[in-house]
Amino acid sequence: MIVAIIVALIGWVDYLTGIRVSLELFYLIPITLTVAWLGPRVGGVVAVICIATRVGGDLANGPYPYPLIVFWNRLTDLAVYLVLVWVMHGLLSLYRELDRRVDERTRALQQANDERQRLERELLDIAARERNAIGRELHDDLCQQLVGTAFAAKVLAEHLASRAPADAHDAQTIVKYVEEGISKTRSLARGLLLASIEPGNLANELADLAAKGTASGVPCRFKVEGRPVINDAATAAQLFRIAQEAMRNALRHARPARVNILLGGTTDASFLMVEDDGCGVPPTATRGSGLGLQIMAHRASLIGGVLSVVPAPGAGTRVICHLPRIATASSPA
Repeated sequence: MIVAIIVALIGWVDYLTGIRVSLELFYLIPITLTVAWLGPRVGGVVAVICIATRVGGDLANGPYPYPLIVFWNRLTDLAVYLVLVWVMHGLLSLYRELDRRVDERTRALQQANDERQRLERELLDIAARERNAIGRELHDDLCQQLVGTAFAAKVLAEHLASRAPADAHDAQTIVKYVEEGISKTRSLARGLLLASIEPGNLANELADLAAKGTASGVPCRFKVEGRPVINDAATAAQLFRIAQEAMRNALRHARPARVNILLGGTTDASFLMVEDDGCGVPPTATRGSGLGLQIMAHRASLIGGVLSVVPAPGAGTRVICHLPRIATASSPA
């Protein structure tokens, strides 16, 4: 219908202008649209109709002064139109084939990316299960063994108290070391078993992480700013692991005088920031493989976030995980 209206309008204008004004190029519009919408066969029919319309308009304006030349020109125009139909059909076929191949490649890449993410989740799930198994073994077996050893050492110290006070003191020292080992083993087991954290407990866990950092000899402070919104336990666990790795890297490599952990939220995003005042972030070219940074970046991507490592104001390093409010996650820790 649209093509017929366009042809009629062009034919009417062609009739009004007479044979002295050529509207040959304007007839290409309906022919091109027809080839694009309905295919080359219908495009050829429309080309014939356009030539017939031109001839009809010219005849309506009176007899041709040179009829044979005019009809020859119209046949030449028809040949040009048909060649145009063939060329347009070829170009459109190539374009559609290219578009189809692009769609196929895009779907293949998407499937490959989905498969990669699935394998990554499975690997993290396996790692989480192994970590939980080791944590349970430490808590349920090794800790019990150490508790029994500490109890036996206490009994020995009590027996030696009246006979050999010096030996009793040594036994008490053994008890002290064993109890310290129990405490460290329980803390390690708790960290391994921390596969998920309820969003409401994330702040407490981060505060406890800061307290452990302070106990290691470097003042660490935790602060909540704004209203951070954490979607689920898996997201909270990933954020905790990012903070844990960032603080561990700062304490091991940056030689900081302080470390700050900030959990914050704005109207459109939540964020976690670990900042130190140490020796600063090295240039990109000298960071090496940066396995810790890669793991943190991967954890951030799993929960729909973006990890950035930038210099802190003055001196030091900032590790920031930016998490949009729409992000969700269900991956293991």
